[in-house]
Amino acid sequence: MSRPDAPRSDHPSRPDAESLRGKVVLVTGSGHGLGAALARAVAGSRARVVINCRADRRRAEALGEEIQKGGGEALVCRADVSEYDEAAGLVEETLKAFGRLDVLVNAVGTFAWKPVAEVGPSDWRRVMASNLDSVYNMSRLALPHMRRNHWGRIINVGSVGAERTEGFPNVAPFSAAKAGVIAFSKALALEEARCGVTVNVVCPGVLTDGDEAATEVDLAAAARLGERAPIGRPGSLEDVVRAILFFASPAADYLTGQVLAVAGGWRL
Repeated sequence: MSRPDAPRSDHPSRPDAESLRGKVVLVTGSGHGLGAALARAVAGSRARVVINCRADRRRAEALGEEIQKGGGEALVCRADVSEYDEAAGLVEETLKAFGRLDVLVNAVGTFAWKPVAEVGPSDWRRVMASNLDSVYNMSRLALPHMRRNHWGRIINVGSVGAERTEGFPNVAPFSAAKAGVIAFSKALALEEARCGVTVNVVCPGVLTDGDEAATEVDLAAAARLGERAPIGRPGSLEDVVRAILFFASPAADYLTGQVLAVAGGWRL
């Protein structure tokens, strides 16, 4: 039972909103979309957040300034985390600024609609590198620092259906990469369980916000599709952010190797 004089949380809908206070949270692909929404939420929980972008540094810096004006701590780093050397530089910058790395969220991931017959080798490599190589690179580089403190949280972003290797037309590279992310995460969770590091996956379903490249037709189609979910509405970035924060909170201390679908009851 809460004490009568307990301070109210800024984010009462989020689990253990104060549990990240003082921790260092690195979010890849956080210059926009889901990553940016998560960076804001993490900063609101009084954690120190590392904002990572690959190309649009100006937008990432604007987000960092927004967080700092709100009283938070943010570090902005440009790095293509699908490249191991650049990912290593990102981790080094994080340690140089904050001296530790507690939570890693791998949120970056390229997506493209193409049938396999039109997917060239460079297309395949780009999607696999962005969605799967980046997860290996960042996890491998973060682990020594989490092990040192015998505490760490790695949360990877998958896709609904990936756990059962569901195939969807026109997104074969993406589907294969996300299935790989889940297999990798489950294996890593077993390897690191005795080291105080948990590894879990959040799989978003149909979302109607966060994709700035989406047209009105795309958004309308997503909304119609989302309304067919058992809950009766499409998902939002906030739904996914809450799930990620849950895995970073003390409420999930005994959970590792788990996959959570944020899809309103849909399994696909």
